[in-house]
Amino acid sequence: MGDALRRDHHYSVADYEALVLNAREGERYEYADGQLVVKDKYTTDEHNLVLLNIYRLLHAHFSPGGCKVFTENVRLSIQAQNQFRLPDVMVTCPERDKTSGDAKRDPLLLVEVLSASSAFIDLVDKVKAYKTIPALQAYLVVKPDKVWVRVYERKAKGEWTEHEYETESDIITLQDLSLRLQEVYAM
Repeated sequence: MGDALRRDHHYSVADYEALVLNAREGERYEYADGQLVVKDKYTTDEHNLVLLNIYRLLHAHFSPGGCKVFTENVRLSIQAQNQFRLPDVMVTCPERDKTSGDAKRDPLLLVEVLSASSAFIDLVDKVKAYKTIPALQAYLVVKPDKVWVRVYERKAKGEWTEHEYETESDIITLQDLSLRLQEVYAM
């Protein structure tokens, strides 16, 4: 792209795609309606362990049914919002997502593990964007350094509910999935 990333510049999807294609190892970017978001190169130990625990639990639950579980380097295309995001964990079941070698479009469940640089985006911007995805049934936001999970869940008539869990003995139940926070926060 030649010039340094600028906050006051409107980038096209083609600019974003070129940046992703030519990114150096460890460089990760999201795209939100003309703006580029630089993702952290490194995370904390707690962030990584919580992310891996969630991945392991979701993989064990969803993989036998044919769904795929991806981590933070697989892109999500949110067409209604003109965005490309990198959720920490994504579960997707439709055939077009399972066979796509590029951005996924129809996640069933998304998880973001908070970091200092991403908290506002994860708790405000992504909530709005993720709720526009027709296939999405739940979005979990997880603090890595203390027990706290906010769950946004789509109900039968399309309305969204929000619940917070703050005790290690809590169990998050989403349809046929049960996540024990004791296992999410196992260090």
